[in-house]
Amino acid sequence: MTLSEQYYSVKSNIIFCLSVPLFVMFFVVLYNPTFGISGHDGWLTDWSNHAGLCLPIICAIILGVLLASRSILCFALVRHTLTRREFLVWQFAEFLVGCLFCDLFLSLYLHADYFTTLTRIIILGLELVIFPYIFYWIAMELVDHSMRLREANNTIAELRKGYERNEAGAIRFADEKGNVKLVVGAERVISIESAGNYVTILYDNDGKLVRYSLRNTLKSIEDICKANGLVRCHRSYFVNLNKIKIIRRNAEGIFAEIDHSGVDDIPVSKTYAPELMRLFSE
Repeated sequence: MTLSEQYYSVKSNIIFCLSVPLFVMFFVVLYNPTFGISGHDGWLTDWSNHAGLCLPIICAIILGVLLASRSILCFALVRHTLTRREFLVWQFAEFLVGCLFCDLFLSLYLHADYFTTLTRIIILGLELVIFPYIFYWIAMELVDHSMRLREANNTIAELRKGYERNEAGAIRFADEKGNVKLVVGAERVISIESAGNYVTILYDNDGKLVRYSLRNTLKSIEDICKANGLVRCHRSYFVNLNKIKIIRRNAEGIFAEIDHSGVDDIPVSKTYAPELMRLFSE
């Protein structure tokens, strides 16, 4: 099962990255855990000397690792959607890297063997970060549930409006998970453009141009487009035949001019040009 959009939103990940080191600092100050190194009990919260700087440095290391990990994650998810299992593995790797860097700092500061403290740090880390990670999962699931409920209500409202307007041929555009995100009359759609894992649906809302981004691919919605009079004119475009004013060919290629102000010409590839011209001329 793929992750919901909330898991890779910038806002939620920034909050998570800030909350984990704050939780670690609060826990260490409150409980003052030991690392099993003789002569260093209670040193981490000894604010009378420079040892008191170790805790903020450790928290800064954790923050840096999380920010780097989540930045890579958000960038990677633009091109690839993770499953829940893959995300869980990512989180464990993120935690392990954080422990390795913290252990490197502590072993250098305490002049101790790197592997002497590593096991204790991993165990202590598991005891610490399991709480913010669990809270994060619960919060994301609650937000996702709330969004799904709101989207369902919006879909019902849009369908009701369509029935009230007696608008025939309404297209129900769903995302990659099958959740309906947009309901719009087929005659209102102007074009659909693909960009990676997203498609942008351009439609006319009573004279106003609206661009709606949907997480899906053209291949996945190809059948519903063809069933509602939309024609593929390019590997990245579908176009509404009824919205085309002119199909022209010049030195730059073949383009379809749209009978709506403010809409750029839509490219037509040589592969789809013959069929598009045939349908347009009928």
